[in-house]
Amino acid sequence: MLTQINLVNFKSFKEVEINFGHIVVIVGTNASGKSNLRDALRFLHGIGLGYTLVEILGKKTNPDGILQWKGIRGGIREAGFQGQSVFKIKCVIRKAYSPKGIYSEYHYQVIIELSNKYQEPKIIGESLDIETRAEKTSLSTREPIWSSSLKGAFITQDKTDFIRIAYPRGGEYDAKGKISDFYSDRPVLSQLCKREKEPEKAQHACTEVLKALEHIRFLDLDPDTVRQPSIPGAKILGDRGENFSSVLFSICQDKNLKLTLLDWLDALTPMDVIDFKFETDHSGELLVYFIESNGHTISALSASDGTLRFLALVTALLNPDSGQIYFFEEFDNGIHPTRLRLLLQLIQQVCQQQQIQVICTTHNPVMLTFLNKEVGNDALLIYRNEDTPDSRVKRISTLPDIEEVLKSQNLARLHASGWLENVALFSEADTDITAEEKQQ
Repeated sequence: MLTQINLVNFKSFKEVEINFGHIVVIVGTNASGKSNLRDALRFLHGIGLGYTLVEILGKKTNPDGILQWKGIRGGIREAGFQGQSVFKIKCVIRKAYSPKGIYSEYHYQVIIELSNKYQEPKIIGESLDIETRAEKTSLSTREPIWSSSLKGAFITQDKTDFIRIAYPRGGEYDAKGKISDFYSDRPVLSQLCKREKEPEKAQHACTEVLKALEHIRFLDLDPDTVRQPSIPGAKILGDRGENFSSVLFSICQDKNLKLTLLDWLDALTPMDVIDFKFETDHSGELLVYFIESNGHTISALSASDGTLRFLALVTALLNPDSGQIYFFEEFDNGIHPTRLRLLLQLIQQVCQQQQIQVICTTHNPVMLTFLNKEVGNDALLIYRNEDTPDSRVKRISTLPDIEEVLKSQNLARLHASGWLENVALFSEADTDITAEEKQQ
């Protein structure tokens, strides 16, 4: 689970710390910075896939020239805040709880120096720590696993194409930690786990973090893509909904999951579907058909856009081979307002059962009305001040007097009227005035 991300001089973020829950609903006006947060998560995902910085920020193609990875929007030139040449991303990834209520969190940080037109971007700082906490107490211990600036290691970064890291002291005689050089054109995180001579503890930690970053999914489901036949045996739903029929077929082999799908389809759509049927076309590709209680059969080719988007969303969440962290843009698009509460209930149920995390954006004020207390506490507002270029982030539940206001006002109406942004900006102004008064 991704519990926190810190961004410094990345895209529209000058310096922010963002905390995540299991389900995070993000609101904000157009151009507030929501898509830039998505870019930050995609940057981390690119690290998880083992790509170089040029590939992550630009693009990656296979030997046949087919695009494998669409780079970060704006590429290398627009990755830094207001033309800054260095940006930093830090994330915190929580491991599963132990039976004794103790859990560990990995703190990963990477600092990138962007290129000019003659040089490639490079890593100029990187580190990985582990923090162990007891759930019912505030006690914790944090230890470095490796770092390019480890305290007491006296590391010199004197090689243009390499970055040097050090491991902490240890062993029977508290020996000086090992120092290793890695290429600076890609993260150390993705290189270290492939080196046999590096410490086993560090390799294991890097592998766990890479796995978490690799399994972030960015779904922008397109009904026209979802309704296309797919190759039998495909088990991963594409970001646009590719392979839908094949992935749905795989899920339906589990009778319990199939019944869950049918129940939610019945609750969220007017279709009275009692079963799925799968047939291959003349080219051998698979297509799903929906069988209704009156015997009528309809293929995915003719199903409504809303039905297909919903089914593809649920298929992704129920698929154990798909991912651990999901990012949906406009996830409620195509869902009727009367079904939004059920959609949120479904996501909550699946997140709990499958141990996954969902981060999603919405422009629909009504969605905020249906958030329960837990999800509402984790809901985020991304906004900008007209006088400053940087994006800001606040938890809606931390806005001044929000609890008192909600006793008489509807959160959806407050969002639609721009009240949330106004209060966030006013609270910042009050903080600035207080700080100036204290200095005087």
